[in-house]
Amino acid sequence: MKMLMISKQLTKSDIEKSLLMPTDSFGTFPVPFEGDRFFNVTAVDGTGKAWDFPCFVQQSEGIVSVGWLPFLSGKDVRAGDTVFLHRKPMDDGGGDLTASAKLTIEVKRKIRLMGEDIWAVLQ
Repeated sequence: MKMLMISKQLTKSDIEKSLLMPTDSFGTFPVPFEGDRFFNVTAVDGTGKAWDFPCFVQQSEGIVSVGWLPFLSGKDVRAGDTVFLHRKPMDDGGGDLTASAKLTIEVKRKIRLMGEDIWAVLQ
């Protein structure tokens, strides 16, 4: 199953204000921001809860500001953690990543354990 992904290592500003992503990061995801400055993205977390993320395109700076503070509430997210957005086909093998795809979101922290790097998912 083919899966598309974008990721970003988080900064203090991402955690305290809004998640800033380059507009070209969304090139592989069919999101409706051509001409519009505002759009919403819905993603499902690891528990199956759907989240709506209001987004604002700052074209002069080439970034998308994602309102995600409600998603972060209650999570121990820190600068240096990484957010991952995955787009997976919902069917069982066609691999078509059009409207039949689901967007998922997760935040992970890299932990060094006994000389090995492992990723812990923050729920």
